[in-house]
Amino acid sequence: MNKKITLLFGIMFFILNTTVFAQNKTVTLHEEQSSIQTILSKIEKQTKYLFVYDKAQIDVKRKVTLKVNNKPVSQVLNTLFAGTQVSYTQNGNNIVLTIRKEPVRQSSVRLIKGTITAPNGEPVIGATVKEKDTDNGVISDIDGKFSIRIHSGAQLIISYVGMVTKTISTTGKSFLSVTLAEDSKTLEEVVVVGYGTQKRVNLTGAISTVSSKDLIDRPATSATHMLQGKVPGLNITTSSGTPGNSASINIRGTNSINGGSPLVLIDGVEGDLGHINPADIESISVIKDASSSAIYGARASFGVVLVTTKDGGEGKVRVSYNGRFGWTRPTASVDFETRGYYSVKTVNTFWNAYTGVNYMSYTEDDMLELWLRRNDKTENPSRPWTVVKERNGRPTYYYYANTDFWHYLYRENKPMMNHDVSISGGTKKMKYLLSGGYNWEKGMIKKSSDIFKKANFRSKLSFDVNDYVNISNNTSFYHSKYTYPGAGGSSNWYFSTSQLHALACFPTQNPDGTSISSHAFNGYRMMNSLLTIRDKDKHKGADRLDDFNTTTEVTLKPVKGLEVKANFTYNITNKRSMSRYVTTEYSQYPGVVETYEEPSAYTENRLKEATDYAHYLATNVYATYGGNFLKKHNYKVTAGFNYETKYMKTNSAYGYNLLSETLNDFNLIGEDSEGERRMEIKGGQNEYALAGYFGRINYDYDGKYLVEFSGRYDGSSRFSSKDRWGFFPSASVGWRLSEESFLSSARSWLSNLKVRYSYGNLGNQQVGYYDYLRTINIGTQSYLFGDKLPSSASISAPVSSNLTWETVEHHNIGLDASFFNNRLTFTGEAYIRNTKDMLTAGISLPATYGTSSPRMNSADMQTKGYELSLGWQDMFKLAGKPFSYQVNLTFNDYTSEITKFNNPEKAFAKGYYEGMRIGEIWGYHIDGLFATDEEAASYEVDQRRVNDIINSSSGALKGLHAGDLRFADLDGDNIISTGENTVDNPGDRRIIGNSEPRYQYGANLAFQWYGFDFSVFFQGIGRMDWYPAHEAELFWGPFNRAYATFLPKNFLEQCWSEENPNAYFPRPRAYVAYDNMGDQCRELTAKNDRYLQNIGYCRLKNLTVGYTLPKNWTRKAGIDMLRVYFSGENLACWSGIKTDYVDPEQARRGGDLKVYPWQKTFTFGINVNF
Repeated sequence: MNKKITLLFGIMFFILNTTVFAQNKTVTLHEEQSSIQTILSKIEKQTKYLFVYDKAQIDVKRKVTLKVNNKPVSQVLNTLFAGTQVSYTQNGNNIVLTIRKEPVRQSSVRLIKGTITAPNGEPVIGATVKEKDTDNGVISDIDGKFSIRIHSGAQLIISYVGMVTKTISTTGKSFLSVTLAEDSKTLEEVVVVGYGTQKRVNLTGAISTVSSKDLIDRPATSATHMLQGKVPGLNITTSSGTPGNSASINIRGTNSINGGSPLVLIDGVEGDLGHINPADIESISVIKDASSSAIYGARASFGVVLVTTKDGGEGKVRVSYNGRFGWTRPTASVDFETRGYYSVKTVNTFWNAYTGVNYMSYTEDDMLELWLRRNDKTENPSRPWTVVKERNGRPTYYYYANTDFWHYLYRENKPMMNHDVSISGGTKKMKYLLSGGYNWEKGMIKKSSDIFKKANFRSKLSFDVNDYVNISNNTSFYHSKYTYPGAGGSSNWYFSTSQLHALACFPTQNPDGTSISSHAFNGYRMMNSLLTIRDKDKHKGADRLDDFNTTTEVTLKPVKGLEVKANFTYNITNKRSMSRYVTTEYSQYPGVVETYEEPSAYTENRLKEATDYAHYLATNVYATYGGNFLKKHNYKVTAGFNYETKYMKTNSAYGYNLLSETLNDFNLIGEDSEGERRMEIKGGQNEYALAGYFGRINYDYDGKYLVEFSGRYDGSSRFSSKDRWGFFPSASVGWRLSEESFLSSARSWLSNLKVRYSYGNLGNQQVGYYDYLRTINIGTQSYLFGDKLPSSASISAPVSSNLTWETVEHHNIGLDASFFNNRLTFTGEAYIRNTKDMLTAGISLPATYGTSSPRMNSADMQTKGYELSLGWQDMFKLAGKPFSYQVNLTFNDYTSEITKFNNPEKAFAKGYYEGMRIGEIWGYHIDGLFATDEEAASYEVDQRRVNDIINSSSGALKGLHAGDLRFADLDGDNIISTGENTVDNPGDRRIIGNSEPRYQYGANLAFQWYGFDFSVFFQGIGRMDWYPAHEAELFWGPFNRAYATFLPKNFLEQCWSEENPNAYFPRPRAYVAYDNMGDQCRELTAKNDRYLQNIGYCRLKNLTVGYTLPKNWTRKAGIDMLRVYFSGENLACWSGIKTDYVDPEQARRGGDLKVYPWQKTFTFGINVNF
């Protein structure tokens, strides 16, 4: 018995001793913003205890600052979990953390008062004071005071723009005195730069950034379109409104007379902005100066666009979905003339003035028939639109319709949808992200297929092998397919062909369902047989594109401050296209169907298939080492090697006379009239390689004085071996004046002030792959050798033995400033870019040499410009709720001038000359319209140079008459001429405008209030001159070719007549705006200042309105966030262009306007996070 008692007491003593030990065991910790999990791990290392807890219940990611020396574990735990529901118990060497269970009690509401001040003691006016996890909140008053009723035990979240948000417990408190610290995150923001990152405050180059929040919810399908107007100096030009169409990018204006575009890198790999899902983007850095671009060498001579995609994160699985549904419609007017009578009258008026006869050989009785039907929106059975009458001895279709061909061919509202899903999560060692997107958009063209589809997929995995090694992979796949009708390789052919010969008097088809094309009233085919092609619905094409990219990277951190990265990228793209054409039939006589016999791209039986294949390999190995010495001296060094190669191959095949109209297979090629199976095969391939060694050194002293040196030694296969390598250095400096002691008194309102300067020199390798070699061109002769066309071989023009890099020299000066706790920000840039040694034609060779002169590095150009951006953010109280808002403005301008060019005569025919400003438009001055025939006849100046059509007319209006243009004789020789066609003797022409965009701007306003968010974004150009090309029927109407299909309504009312002597356009004449020879010898094709258009514009680029449901509603359904929104793109546009039928950006694309129309977009969407 005594032994048992002794044993029992021994056990009790052991347990008691263990408990006392746990309470008295001490630890020493010095932690700055470390997680609870990290601190518990360090306690375990200093003691023999093991912490047991449920991560789903205990927030061990919460970060705290803790400094204790030889303190008991119990005291440390009490400090760590003060103000929380966490409790702990000990069981031997195990310490169990649990959530304290408290009895349920009815919550009571109590009043909390307080004051909020800044670090300098000044009251903070308009700070938001909000009860956590509720919508209950107030705003501090002019004295920084507040009062709020909250539930007992609730926490308050106190926030203010430019200051660090605080969360404060109210337990046992009725009055709070809160001091908010300045938020330095704006200055501490990390910006992605070449082969690394830098704090924004330490940047010395010209780099602008766009975050994912600037791109969210925009209904544009391409990230390129979303950047328009967001970054000063970044120019986005859209080529057409085709579904899925991307855009071209330019940084800081004209780069070279040989073209050139910025380097686009997606997660460090060269890519296409149009192929990335905008929902995957985390940030975009636009590198604009040579100093910042130099580390990329020859690829980056005209800037870099760095896209960083989103990563996975540690923690539970997060699912995000964003879906949009909407429609698009043209931005310009489509209200064309649909009344047959006025259509024929207008066309005949113009045609008769030129030829003396009518375009449509309608009699007065026919015109009466049209007049009687002029108000019939649809066909009236008592007044049919197609009538059979005798003509030239046979029954013939007569047409008296009022057809709206635009709405017959095209849909005004076209549907679209977009879905994006992402899944992310991970652990401390492994993180992942999977994302996918799908976009579907129907085009404008009815009946025939006009549909664009694309899908994106991305996976990102990152795995920490140990504390020193990380392995990651980034894989993406893009697929798109565009199916379109018609010929010509894209749907743009549809819009070009449809603009001719289909007057509103024609119906869409004959009563028996046959197609209309040729008819009895003139010798032209309606829309070049488009209606026939469309009705058959077998003329079609399809473009498919697959883009696969994968990058694997290994990161080593062997010692503190050193990071070594090595990555390998494999990319493969494959584009396949198909187009099919079949023979077409039509009818102009009842019961008679005819087939077009003449071969053309529109009517012959033909199949085309083409492939464009490319694979790209890239390797980067680089190391970064950073640190400091003597406390105030900070440095970072980066050095590495880059190698890349790309192989490209194209193939195309044509087959004719297929045995089937529906099966598309080259095996079905049939024999032609000569018994031969006709087929053509073409192909080609290119390859290049680039290698470079690069380095960068960053140094700053005490965050005040900043210096950066970088350079790259590049070798490109595009040049001969002796000129293949080049070294391109750069340097930049910065001075943060705001950190100087002499500005210490201004720190209450001056957050940051920095001036910087950069200089860089880069090579440009954006030239042909084999320009340094003479090549042999294989072709076919035009004459017969026996019964065959023989093959031929010809050698190319000679090449210069010294062909080498174009070089780009860049000077940039910048100013960065922020005020009032970073609420007000400003950035200004001014730059000069010299593009030297541009490739152009060399010195002319004697005619006896028998070939053209070789291209040489013999031209220079200078671009000057500036950029400004201004931002403001703040908040105030509205209806008792916090109202926060942001305003951001951007503005930039540039001009480019040729400073060296081999054209001593300054002849216009050579395209460029020294002193020429890029974009110059030379033209005539118009002194108005002749008021009377007598004034025109007595005009002493000879205008024959620009009156070719007027003088060659066969109608009664041959020669100058009232209403014709009066050209000014500027050189006083009584002859309107181009002189010697040189700058020094341009005849009567002067510089009348410039086609380069000037004064580009963007303005964004956004606010958030009570769950609602609103943003509106305007973008525009102050001035850009455009002279409509001769094929621009949407502007010139029948002045070009009288038989325009889409005739602006009441067009005759805009033309001169005796009743309308002050009209904008001259008297009606066909072909005076048609210049198929390109010699500007006709009245309206001769560029002049009367019809020069300023297509500068202000566009409502985007408007978004959203509402986020309260979290206490959505969390009950397991939803972390749910937001619904409306977003519109290109909603309105204001411009000085003298027509409603042309979008100014459509005109900016080119002169003839024959492209897929620009679109405005309306979408409704939903964001959901789980």
